Amino acid sequence: MKKLILILLFIGSSINAIAQKTQVYGTIQDETGMLIPYVSVSFANNTKGTTSNDDGEFVIQVSNEEKQDTLTINCLGFNTYEIKIQDLIDKKDKNIVLTETAISLNEVELLQPDVYVQRAIKQLKTNTISSRHQLTLLYRRASSEEGKARFFTEHYLKIYDKGPAAKKMTSIEVLESRKSADYRFLKKKENHHSIIPMTVRNPLRHLRSTKNIQWTKEGDSSYEGEDVLIIKGKPKDAAPFIMYIGVDTYKVYKVDNAANNSLYVYKNNNEGKLQLAYHSRQWKSGVPISKKLQKNLKKSKPELSATYKHEVFVLDVETNKKKMKVRNQAKAWTTDMGDLKVPYHKEFWANFITPPDTKYFKQIKKELESNFGVPLETQFKLVN
Repeated sequence: MKKLILILLFIGSSINAIAQKTQVYGTIQDETGMLIPYVSVSFANNTKGTTSNDDGEFVIQVSNEEKQDTLTINCLGFNTYEIKIQDLIDKKDKNIVLTETAISLNEVELLQPDVYVQRAIKQLKTNTISSRHQLTLLYRRASSEEGKARFFTEHYLKIYDKGPAAKKMTSIEVLESRKSADYRFLKKKENHHSIIPMTVRNPLRHLRSTKNIQWTKEGDSSYEGEDVLIIKGKPKDAAPFIMYIGVDTYKVYKVDNAANNSLYVYKNNNEGKLQLAYHSRQWKSGVPISKKLQKNLKKSKPELSATYKHEVFVLDVETNKKKMKVRNQAKAWTTDMGDLKVPYHKEFWANFITPPDTKYFKQIKKELESNFGVPLETQFKLVN
């Protein structure tokens, strides 16, 4: 009887804990009404946060205590915006309007572009979280063939990393997973979790010399009141990439790599150290198919166009060693994320606050449901 009472008390406290959470959402735009994507949205007094999606929308879950905290909103080219969470909850109009920052670079004697890059590399450990830290992430991968969605995978995971000063992460643990039915004709597999290329293909992690790269200044911007140079690097035998470097601190706030259309957005933490906030990339190519499949699909050419779109939201960063805990999964280093065996818990995803679906992901999910007329939630339940 005592055990039953304890169980009921535990369930009741869990329900209350969930009920005490509030979803706070908003849409970020500029003064002309243009929606702004990839904007950092952070708590002023803790390490939690999120990033606005392609459509400038964000959602974040807060406790009753956190309602008295402040959201800090930062974006390249705009002034920092702060709003008390309770005020945003009470606000009928959830639009947050950012104002553009005045650039003062005309009054500054600029150095050569490669000098800024050299100094950024030299101060990478100082400017970023370079000791081991734990990142809590939401990882999405959508696969399409011939322009139609065929497979979707979503992971909630934690990793150990040492930031862009290190070449790669050290541990991966996928805690929760869900995936759709796999309607692909091309069962393209990676021999590792898709999060691994997020680090190994980041030019900032492997750029140790500026030689043999042509550097040009492409423009200017700002971040948290600091003027920022937009510098393009063109290696001889690789795709070009662009770095957004602070004129005063030499911090790299953003990396845009033409290879796989990859994007890395960084933000300052409470201690002024840069940390990853958002990453996306897209692989797109024509893939050869067998003559039999070509005939069955009535294709004029022996290939299918395939696209893999990846999106990563950093939800939390933990630097306290006593609070960090990542059990490294060996199979994550050798198995495609779609094949990784992780239990599916419907209750977790029902209570988990995912970023708002963009028009892209709404279309992906709609197409996945239309393939065989099976609702996505049903696919999650049956497949996982």
